[in-house]
Amino acid sequence: MAKRRKRNKKWISRLFFLMLLIVAVVMCYLVYEAYFKDKKDVPKKGEDKVKVVQPVEEKDETPEEEVVQKEEVVQYEGENPNNGGTLTGVITYLGISGDNLVARVNIDQYLSDGNCEINIVKDGAIIYNDTAPVIDSASTSTCEGFNIPLNKLTTGTVRVDINVTSGDRGGVISREISL
Repeated sequence: MAKRRKRNKKWISRLFFLMLLIVAVVMCYLVYEAYFKDKKDVPKKGEDKVKVVQPVEEKDETPEEEVVQKEEVVQYEGENPNNGGTLTGVITYLGISGDNLVARVNIDQYLSDGNCEINIVKDGAIIYNDTAPVIDSASTSTCEGFNIPLNKLTTGTVRVDINVTSGDRGGVISREISL
């Protein structure tokens, strides 16, 4: 009996690997082209794109058009709050955090100095008073903030008045909270 020769089937796995490699290279090329196709026309940062445009001769058949200038758009309505005599703002946070009543204030005007005085009022009487400096920000200001121990306050509804003063200007920002 003659020996049968075994066929080497390694060529099938090598062919499969080669086809897989070709597909991967084609996919990478397509992804690269799709990603950078739109970016080829975009100038790099700091580089101006120059486009040469050939002048087109106009025919004198149409009458000259009058150029109408648009009205200037004002970005914000109302007056500049920095020019007013009264300081305004909002209590941005008023709540209990741990064992403290926390109050945070945003002032509408830019102030380089000044004071914030907090008065906590219950039934018409001031039950707590403290002061904090004004801190300037980019275009507004804020009070340094108040952390009032709850053991210095009584329960019930109270009104929080924050008197803001800077130079000869002042204002009161108020809000109520139930303790």
